[in-house]
Amino acid sequence: MSSIPDPNRRPNMQQIANVAGVSKSAVSLALRNDPRIPESTRFRIQKIAEKMGYRRNPVVDSLMTQLRADRQPTFQANLGLINCSPTKDLKENHTFRRLREGVIRRAEQLGYGVEEFWLQQPDMRPERLKQIIETRGIRGLILMAALDPDTIDESYSKIWYNFSCSVIGVTHLKNQLNCSSNDQYLTTRHATEKILELGYQRPLMMIPANDDALLEDEFSSGFYSVTRRLAKKQQLDLFDLNISDLSAALAAIKKHKPDVILTNKIELFAAMIESGLRVPEDVGVVHIDWHDGIPHLAGMRQNNRVVGSAGVDLVVGQLQKNESGALEFPQVVHVESAWIDGPSVRKGARVKF
Repeated sequence: MSSIPDPNRRPNMQQIANVAGVSKSAVSLALRNDPRIPESTRFRIQKIAEKMGYRRNPVVDSLMTQLRADRQPTFQANLGLINCSPTKDLKENHTFRRLREGVIRRAEQLGYGVEEFWLQQPDMRPERLKQIIETRGIRGLILMAALDPDTIDESYSKIWYNFSCSVIGVTHLKNQLNCSSNDQYLTTRHATEKILELGYQRPLMMIPANDDALLEDEFSSGFYSVTRRLAKKQQLDLFDLNISDLSAALAAIKKHKPDVILTNKIELFAAMIESGLRVPEDVGVVHIDWHDGIPHLAGMRQNNRVVGSAGVDLVVGQLQKNESGALEFPQVVHVESAWIDGPSVRKGARVKF
């Protein structure tokens, strides 16, 4: 049986390990309170270390923390990020920008590089893209921002099945590929539940009907799943918002007298203010795709970086299992959004026009 070492000498981890009957690495983890060591074992090791007079060296601790932070994962391979949108620079759109950031950050964490391709590039053709990908040894693809089926040559779909592949964000690619996206049904459901909690009683959703159709009616379904609890006279139908003719939306607000509006278009808020409507005194406004650029609004922040990260995990999981091609049962990862308080909503009863 191990004995307690000389109390006049500072004990090291190996001596603590000998007394505790565990490995030196277990002592190291326990003293850092690492959850990989059971709580009871951590506590026992920490008590033994304390009794033996062990003291952590702050200089060594600082150095080891830095070394762990600087440690890079072994390079695995490159992944291809395929931009299917009409816009080349993904940084111009806050959603695409965050999806891209999530992809690149997660890929780096797992030891993968990312090469980016734009399908709308003038000289890009399916055969050329396939040749480039194969020449560069890229085995995994992540497809992003396919908002309109008419913008993608159908012959591209033959390429995706040659690789491990996932789709992130909104897409019209009807295929058998793994997918990660924001859960828009829960986004609008939670937003609507929140405004009812705040005291609003007559909500109106104003979004382009095409946006809802892109998501197979997830926006409207989430909204109606909550408003059906209201009295019949308080239930308002989704308004098809046309941002090129906002006068129709303003007329609808005056006619239907909602006390709060849910929308995904900042242009509507600007038109309301310009028309003389007071927000939130006359009517509240909730943006269901909130981001840092609109701090004057309340809304739902969609976790696009997490969506991008999940897309990488899906592809890497396939690579590790040597999977490619069409999947019989594709995985779908839905990421929830978070409510963000803002000055565009208030508590209390609706103010009538």
